[in-house]
Amino acid sequence: MSAFYLLVFTAVLITYRVLRGPTLPDRIVGLNTITTKVVVIIALVSVMRGEYYLIDLAIVLLMVNSVGGLILAKYMERRGAGA
Repeated sequence: MSAFYLLVFTAVLITYRVLRGPTLPDRIVGLNTITTKVVVIIALVSVMRGEYYLIDLAIVLLMVNSVGGLILAKYMERRGAGA
């Protein structure tokens, strides 16, 4: 259970980076990290409760996160690296 609380705490800290990130890449990496932590939290809850159908939700969320990251990387490549 302490792993769950640690993941939630670090997700809250990363939310600060997403909201106050000085550049777009900081915000994108923050959102990607938060989504990954949410996937791990869903997997932990699924195992703790024995409700393994939630693993499917976690896998779909991870796929959407990966595709979104690729789309944002392509956008940043066209826009310019630093802004």
